[in-house]
Amino acid sequence: MKIEQLIREHLIKLSEQKESPNYMFFSNLEQMIRQCNMLLEMDQERIDSILLNGHDWAADHVTVAKENMDQVFDFIMNEIKGASSNDEESLNEAKSSAQQAAIAVNMKKQGKKPKEESYQEIDESKNCPTDPAKWAASKAAAKRKFDVYPSAYANGWAAKNYKAKGGGWKKCK
Repeated sequence: MKIEQLIREHLIKLSEQKESPNYMFFSNLEQMIRQCNMLLEMDQERIDSILLNGHDWAADHVTVAKENMDQVFDFIMNEIKGASSNDEESLNEAKSSAQQAAIAVNMKKQGKKPKEESYQEIDESKNCPTDPAKWAASKAAAKRKFDVYPSAYANGWAAKNYKAKGGGWKKCK
């Protein structure tokens, strides 16, 4: 009976929200909340057992969904906060690289150039690539792919790309 009530309430809300051009955005958020709450109310030991029985892909999907939600949240919060009078200060105060990227993209749209990032490239003084040519190619690909370089996302992507090409790391002399 409880599920029927939830479905009925959900359908009523959907019919009321169709006037908004983004009603699906809000409907999807509400569905995610409901599903998360239902999963959290389930027996965690049983879910652990299911995940450990060859279904760890589900945990991976939750991780990706969380990362996507973090990016959407950071973007929306940045848009609501608006471009402050001091965009450079906002860029430095951003809590995540996704939020920094969103601020930098907004600055570029406004014709402003963000100052050089405070992020550093991967410190090669401690670890050296085993194949410098592959590492250089991966860094160049990251620079083409990402608006903000160096950044945590760009460096992480470059390292993953380098590893996929068969590259590795060794201690520098």
